[in-house]
Amino acid sequence: MPYLCCLPGLLCGIAACVTDMRRRLVPRRLIIAGVTAQLAACMFLASSTGEAVVLLHAITGLVCAAGIQLTLALIRPGALGLGDVTACALIGCMLGVFGTAAFISWWLFMGLLGLVWIDAWHRHAKRHPDADARVPFVPVIVASGLLAVATSVIGH
Repeated sequence: MPYLCCLPGLLCGIAACVTDMRRRLVPRRLIIAGVTAQLAACMFLASSTGEAVVLLHAITGLVCAAGIQLTLALIRPGALGLGDVTACALIGCMLGVFGTAAFISWWLFMGLLGLVWIDAWHRHAKRHPDADARVPFVPVIVASGLLAVATSVIGH
């Protein structure tokens, strides 16, 4: 049941969603705790299944996700914050266990959900002048990760 392994990342991701939506802030301590708990869960999965490569996949997912998101943030400064990069590192670590197909589907889901979310948030900001117009993107990152895990589990 590798899908249970993703609970630490998912729970910390949900907490990061709340703070991102309320304050446009992603606490680094929360992300560090989430990555640490996620890696511990992956180590447990690796030891219980006898597949040491599980931990390597999680670390690879973490590094690739953070690297891709950091590159995107550097290409267009101001479009993404460091909180988005660190949230991607957390969810990438979680998704690494499920393989390359889940990782790629996560990015596709982020693109699709992101377009809908940005439009919905701008509409919300127009109706509520006191609302923060900056779009919190961590909810898209986490929801897309959840969808990628679900499609990976259903696909197997």
